[in-house]
Amino acid sequence: MTPKDQIRTWTREVGNEIYTYSTDPSLVDLAALNAALASDTVWWGRDLPQEALKRMVEHSYNFGLYVRENGDSEQENDNAHQQQQQKQQQMVGFARLITDYVTFGYLTDVYVLPEYQGKGLGAWMMECLNKALEQWPELRRVVLFTGDAYAAKLYERTLGMRDTQEKGGKLVVMQRTGPAAVARKMGD
Repeated sequence: MTPKDQIRTWTREVGNEIYTYSTDPSLVDLAALNAALASDTVWWGRDLPQEALKRMVEHSYNFGLYVRENGDSEQENDNAHQQQQQKQQQMVGFARLITDYVTFGYLTDVYVLPEYQGKGLGAWMMECLNKALEQWPELRRVVLFTGDAYAAKLYERTLGMRDTQEKGGKLVVMQRTGPAAVARKMGD
């Protein structure tokens, strides 16, 4: 469960669309997330049973990217209208940290749907995520895995990530794949 002091929201306008990036777990659209996990956009993932997906989200620090069309600015100040607008948002991107909210985070499941790419949203998402991480004075390490050179450069530029092997680091990254990794390979 996301601690209340870790819930943050950022807003950005691009053209006639308003994007909200939020760590509020109540905004996460589980159906949209599961559809993305099942798609080629999130090639490393797969859809999950509803209860497993819900548990995954409940035990992660979620960063959801949402879009809505720009409405009447006079009504934007009306709190009830803002709540209605939030319900009309569509989830178009996501990132999550598996974390203790103090010393460590594992960044995974980062995506922006293809039709929303090319607008600088991925970089903005990581810049906002970095602002959240900068609030953790005891943070020792955030790790991630990527097989994409463009994404690696984005993470380096926005989050200060470094390839430990490239920089002569002595950190050994080890993994054990589980049944879900095997099932995805066999299903493809």
